[in-house]
Amino acid sequence: MIQIPKDLLEHHVHMRLRLSDMYGVIIDKKRPFRCDDTLQTAHCLEIILKGHIDVRYGSFTQHLEAGDLQFRRRGNYQLFPSDEYSSLLIFMENEFVDYFLDSHVPEFRHERQSADLPPFVFKNSEFIEANVTQIMRHITHPQDYSRCIVKFAAHQVLLQILSNDKSKTFVSFLKDLVSQKKVDLAYFMETNFNRQLSIDDMAKLTGRSTSAFKKEFTDRFNTTPVKWQLNRRLEYAEYQLKHSNDPVATVAYSSGFENISHFSKVYKQRFGTSPKSTRIESV
Repeated sequence: MIQIPKDLLEHHVHMRLRLSDMYGVIIDKKRPFRCDDTLQTAHCLEIILKGHIDVRYGSFTQHLEAGDLQFRRRGNYQLFPSDEYSSLLIFMENEFVDYFLDSHVPEFRHERQSADLPPFVFKNSEFIEANVTQIMRHITHPQDYSRCIVKFAAHQVLLQILSNDKSKTFVSFLKDLVSQKKVDLAYFMETNFNRQLSIDDMAKLTGRSTSAFKKEFTDRFNTTPVKWQLNRRLEYAEYQLKHSNDPVATVAYSSGFENISHFSKVYKQRFGTSPKSTRIESV
């Protein structure tokens, strides 16, 4: 699994935008990424520059070519870019979307949108292309006020998208996005216990501050997120050792452990026997 934008920042030219938790990232085709398990921790507007990419979300698969734009809410995706693929990614939080809507979109009665909608896909235009050129120029060659210029250009791109959204479906979706309630903690933890997420990541993905996440979690489960996660991973590993034929190392990794020695140590502390012994006893 990779996390984006975090795992892209080491290898690709990027810029963090001033006064907001936003990033502009240019994917270099010389440093491609490919992953069938991607956790996107922020909303993303992607502009395909070259090549193509297949984006899978649940039961939906979308094929994007150069010139296509896609808006993806945070979540789990499978991304399969071509060898010549390159793109511009603009990552944003609810705060930016809310600010954008308050600044530019008048109040209107919008219809509720399904949470299972696939990502929105749009076509490029001369206006959008001009703003994308500005964004890329300032990310690759930053100057005074470059962060402000990039953020303003992102506004311009979103405004152009909204101006072509005659059905108001996309703006309704954005309205729902920023008005959604917090994610249920039990559901989130059961779904993501084997992922490499920090406490800050968990808090952000469930719509809480870090301090609020810790307090609410402890109040509800009577333990810390780290202890709960370790216990759940061990329970899952024990079940897999008893009911699957996967090698011990595979079970460890699929349970969320990155170090086999650490896995064996904490497993024995919890169950009084080694993972290998559990496997032998279950045969």
